Amino acid sequence: MKKLNSYDVLSITIILIILVVTLLRYDIFPIFVDIYYHTSVALSFDKAGGIVLWDFWEFAPEGRPHLYPPFLHCLMLLLQEVATPVSVGKFISFIMFPASQMTVWLFSREVFSRKCAFYSLLLLSSSLEYFRLQAVTSAAALVLVLVPLMFYAFEKGKYLAATIVLTLCLYTHVGMGPIALGSFALYSIFCREKLKEAVKVIVLSLVLYIPWVIHLIGYSGSLSSNSPASGGSLMLFPWFFGIIGLFICTQRKKEFLIPVCIFICMIPVAFTYFGRFTGHSILPLSLLSGVALSQIDERLTGRKKMAFVIGAFIVLSLVAPTIGLQKERKDTRQVPHAQGSRIGLQTQSLMTALPRMQSDSYLTFDNVKMAEIIRRNSQENEIVFIPGGIMGCFVTAMTGRPQTLGMWQEVAADFEPDPKSASLFVMLKGRKVPSALTRIGETEKWVVLRAPDKKTVTIPRAVVKKEIVYLVMAIALAASLYDFFLRKRVPH
Repeated sequence: MKKLNSYDVLSITIILIILVVTLLRYDIFPIFVDIYYHTSVALSFDKAGGIVLWDFWEFAPEGRPHLYPPFLHCLMLLLQEVATPVSVGKFISFIMFPASQMTVWLFSREVFSRKCAFYSLLLLSSSLEYFRLQAVTSAAALVLVLVPLMFYAFEKGKYLAATIVLTLCLYTHVGMGPIALGSFALYSIFCREKLKEAVKVIVLSLVLYIPWVIHLIGYSGSLSSNSPASGGSLMLFPWFFGIIGLFICTQRKKEFLIPVCIFICMIPVAFTYFGRFTGHSILPLSLLSGVALSQIDERLTGRKKMAFVIGAFIVLSLVAPTIGLQKERKDTRQVPHAQGSRIGLQTQSLMTALPRMQSDSYLTFDNVKMAEIIRRNSQENEIVFIPGGIMGCFVTAMTGRPQTLGMWQEVAADFEPDPKSASLFVMLKGRKVPSALTRIGETEKWVVLRAPDKKTVTIPRAVVKKEIVYLVMAIALAASLYDFFLRKRVPH
C-alpha cells in the first residue's frame, strides 16, 4: 500500500471520529427490526446443526422454504459460538457502516487517488440515511461492504480473491448480489482489455453459486415481489457532485467507470424500492463525488487548496442538505430513512445527528422480560403465537422458539397461520383471551399464556453441517489472504 500523507490522515480522522461517536452510542443498536429476522435464522441454523433449506422457525408448524442466501447467517452463526445471539445482532448492526467506510476508502485510495478517497469518504460519512440503512439492512449492507473489495481485488490482479468476494455477494442477498454481479459484468464490457479475466471471475462465481440457484428455482413459485412502500431522501451534495463526477468518469473511462457501473445497476431498484435506492446509491454517488471534488482540488494551489480542503472537511461533516420524499404510512414503524418523514429540506449530517439519535431498538426492558418468561416456561421446539411477524422474529431471536407468523414477506407460506397451532400465547394486556389458556407470566405490556396441549415443530436435518460451513469460510478467507499478500500480481 501507499505511504500515508495528509489526505490519508484526514480520512483516518473521519473514520475514527465516527467510530468513537458510534461506540459511545452503542446503546442505539440494533437499529430497527430487520436484525431479529437474521438473528432468528442464525439461531435456528445452530439448533439444526447447520444450514437448512426449510424455514421451520416461521409459520410453524408447517414452515416454508428457506430462500434467503446464507452467508450473513453463517457469519452470525460463527460469531454466536463466542457470543450471545443478542450481542451478535448488536455487533452486526453496528459494524456495517464503519466496515463500508473502510472498504470505500481502501478502494478509492488504491484504485483512484488519496484525494479522491478522502472526498469519497467525506461524502459517505455525512449521510445519515446511508448510516441507518447499513445498520438496518444487514445483508444488503454486507454486499455494499464487499463490492468495493471485489473491484479492488480485480483491479490489483487478484482474480481469485475477486471471485471469492463476488461469490459471497451472491450468497448474501437475493437482490443486491445480482446488482454486484451486474455491475461487475457491465464494467467488464466497457473495459474490454480486462474482459477475459472478468469472464473467468464471473463464470467461476456462477458455478459456485449453482447449488443455491437450483434451490431458488425449485421454490421459485414461493418468491414474490412484495417490497414495502417507501419514500426516500435525496442528499443534495452527493447527487450534485456525483452527477459531475459521472461525466468526468465517463470521459476518463477505464477504472473510473466502476462507480458508474455500480450506479447504473442500482437504478432498477428505484422503481421497486425507492427508499433503498436513495440510501444505497450513496455509495456509488460518494465515489463519483470524490472524483469530482478531487478534480477541483487538483486545480488549486497554496492557500486556496488548503482553504478548499479544510472548508470541505468542515462543511460536508456538519451539513448535509437532504430533500425528504418520504411517503405517508399508516404503520409508523417501517424502515426509517433520513429523520423527518414529511417532504421538506433537512440539513443535519450524520456527525450532528448521531450524538442525539433516539433509539428505536426493540430491546426494551419489557420486551426482554417477556422473552425471558417464554424461555423459562417452554421447550426449544415449542411454538409461540404473538401478533405480528416482527415481534415473532424478536421472540425467536431471543428464545429460539418458533412462531406461527413470519417477517420476510418476499417468500410465501402455503397455508394460513393458525394461532391454535401454538403452545404459548403472548398478548397485549387488556385483550380478551380464551378461558382455556393459563397465565404463566406478565410484564407491564404483555401477558404470556399457555395452551392445554403442547405444540411443537420438527427440526429438520442440516443439509450442510456447521463444521463444514466453518471450514469453507476458513478456506475462502485463507485463499483471499493468500491471493492478496503472497501470490504475485497477475498482469493485465
